[in-house]
Amino acid sequence: MITFTLKELAQLARLETRSEQAIAAVSTNSKEIGPQCLFVPLKGERFDGHDFIAGAVAQGAVAYVSSRPDEAEAGAIKVSCPNTLRLLGKCGQLVRRKSQALVCAITGSCGKTTVKEMTAAILSQCGPTLATQGNFNNDVGVPLTLLNLQAEHQYAVIEQGASHLLDIARTAEFVESDFALITNVGEAHIEGFGSREGVYQGKSELLTNLFARFPEKNGDGALPLGRGIGIVPGDSPWWPQWQQDFAQQLKQGRILSFGESESATMRVSAVEQEGDKLSFTLSCTVPGLELNERITLNTLGRHNAINAAGAALLGRVMGATPKQIVAGLTASSNLTGRLTPHRFACGLTVIDDAYNASFNAVLAALDTLKQCPGFRVMVFGDMGELGAAALQLHYKVGEAACARVDAFLALGPLSQEAIAAIAACDAPAKVITNFSHSASHEELIPRLSATIKAELKQGHQVTCLIKGSHAMHMEKVVAALLELGAQLDQVRS
Repeated sequence: MITFTLKELAQLARLETRSEQAIAAVSTNSKEIGPQCLFVPLKGERFDGHDFIAGAVAQGAVAYVSSRPDEAEAGAIKVSCPNTLRLLGKCGQLVRRKSQALVCAITGSCGKTTVKEMTAAILSQCGPTLATQGNFNNDVGVPLTLLNLQAEHQYAVIEQGASHLLDIARTAEFVESDFALITNVGEAHIEGFGSREGVYQGKSELLTNLFARFPEKNGDGALPLGRGIGIVPGDSPWWPQWQQDFAQQLKQGRILSFGESESATMRVSAVEQEGDKLSFTLSCTVPGLELNERITLNTLGRHNAINAAGAALLGRVMGATPKQIVAGLTASSNLTGRLTPHRFACGLTVIDDAYNASFNAVLAALDTLKQCPGFRVMVFGDMGELGAAALQLHYKVGEAACARVDAFLALGPLSQEAIAAIAACDAPAKVITNFSHSASHEELIPRLSATIKAELKQGHQVTCLIKGSHAMHMEKVVAALLELGAQLDQVRS
């Protein structure tokens, strides 16, 4: 972490502390206290970090934050503030301001973690790069990520998640990004946003914050277009709305796009999936951003070509060369739980896409499975946080599955709607021959195993893709299938 003083923090957060005490670490965990550490207690549903202040001081914290009127703990400096979570954000903001790194922010209904990883891989070809780890993309995770900035970092890639309006606006205040990218606007977190329009507004808070920071075009000789560039998906149905809402920035050349559309700034074309390799062409003709490269990635899913286009465009405006774009994308690896294939000699392929599920991501998974050889099995768990749209969107998943897979096994109460849609489907393109609903993992796994064994016994290859919201714990299904594959291989040998 880049060191700051309590006085600097107080000035930024408008507090009264005047201490020149240097802070070299910030912790929200009383058991993880380093030298010159500031302890920031957070309050959750089942705990209050204020109860651990004494323990943090005993561990060596030189200062602590408190919203309580209690007397100060001996041996440490008390920093009083009304909102400790916000002050954690201010700590991150202060470190970000002391950093010389170029900072980009990424959000979207799905794909943001993949684009974040691809962008970080590209920028790592240019210099030391910090990127959000795991799902640290909320009010707590974003500041903690910023606090990891070191003096040597030249780039930072910050992922920002949201499930309600103003979530992104709140964390964007601390990130103070130089560039921003929205992967897409889809049917995710509708329960919190209230509507699809609410999702659009929530994601677009990233652009609103960026352009408030850069009201005019910001020249920088080291960058092709300067800072203050916003990037959005040109294939999105929301593209016309972005054009209207940010007309001034569009006119200034500060709203760029990516996708398969011929008008996209960074265009994807000639997409081909052969086995585990995805190949596509990226092209851009904008002066300063020129690119025309054939890319091959060790990954599944046509949508990942679109993700790569977004990352390439973001890397390009941040100064990456075409050679660094190719090297970074080629080096980027698939994330566990995101279309990760596991192949077995017995003929079974398990595609682990169990990390989470939004409606758009499920459709992308179905499209990916459709391209796979042999008997295709979709294991689908409920999608979460869809509010009033939940039943309709689960039904649409079933409709989409009809022409894409051979078997569809569902888990969870909402996924019964998908089964109902499959049962009602009588279209000529319907290929599903096996579909069922299970109330528990214990019911699903034996049924799934029997289906797979029956197809393998007939000499068919079987590809099984597992997808569901994080709350459905679909990783249990993945683990069972990996064990099954290993057992069948052992018997085969």
